[in-house]
Amino acid sequence: MKKYLLLIASVLLLASCSTPKYAYYFDHYDYNSGKKKVETPETRLSQTTLATPDMSPLRLNQESVTANAESRIKNVENVPVTVKEKALLEKKYSSLTRSEKKEFRKELKSEIKKIIKAKKSGESITSITDKMAMDHDLKMALIFGIVGIILSAFGGVNSVFWVLGTVAVVIALVFLIIWIGKQ
Repeated sequence: MKKYLLLIASVLLLASCSTPKYAYYFDHYDYNSGKKKVETPETRLSQTTLATPDMSPLRLNQESVTANAESRIKNVENVPVTVKEKALLEKKYSSLTRSEKKEFRKELKSEIKKIIKAKKSGESITSITDKMAMDHDLKMALIFGIVGIILSAFGGVNSVFWVLGTVAVVIALVFLIIWIGKQ
């Protein structure tokens, strides 16, 4: 009987705290729309305009709003290749079998098509490679997060696992905040 009483009391509590199904918005309707407007001293004051100050506190200086990103711009197309690297790449390519060479050419063509498509849309080449690679801080946040969840799952066995799991989750949050800050 106590279970049912507790269940009914909790349902009533939740139902009483819920939002009303129908709500009337009083600010959407102008009740004075059909009446004639009577001029009172209060309406005269509201109709007069006040002089604005010369310098607004919300006004910003034009130079403080601009940003400069020239230090981040790097030319990617002209990458020098040494003679040793070139010879090493030629040797590796010549050692491939016929099917491997065909597969390599197919992958190279697809990457070149991606780069051309990105250039036409206005993206840079580095943005394509950055999408494929994960940032170090994000990797560390992911690793510590997974370790924290696993150790917290073993928290029922011993309280040491729960403490270590909590510490790992906190470290993961720190790395995640650092990663978000860099973005």
